[in-house]
Amino acid sequence: MSRSETLTISPPNRRRLERLIGDRNTPQKVVWRARIVLAAGSGVKAGEIATAVGESAPTVRRWQRRFVAKEVEGPLRDASRPLGLKPLPAKKAQQVIDMTTQQKPPDATHWSVRSMAAEAGISRSSVHRI
Repeated sequence: MSRSETLTISPPNRRRLERLIGDRNTPQKVVWRARIVLAAGSGVKAGEIATAVGESAPTVRRWQRRFVAKEVEGPLRDASRPLGLKPLPAKKAQQVIDMTTQQKPPDATHWSVRSMAAEAGISRSSVHRI
């Protein structure tokens, strides 16, 4: 969607967006997104919408693009984000499990998080995730 392109909203989608705004059980972030889309559909420019809703123009354009891509479902859902931590390889996780159940650490009765992490060559947070 280019910056000057007007957003076209079908009558059923417009009614659904208006119902979302009018429903007091709709989360405020969805109401705000629906208002952005309706304003864009009325021909209001992204910069003006941004000023009116207190957001940046790129944020307004993001919700316009999501509406174009997925219609009303676009503004209803947040985009999924990648995991913050990469998953531990299954082989490494199995190594830690085997060490826990079948080995004792040297000079100790049980593994601590630190000793397990050091012995397995992984971070302490990775030990906690297993």
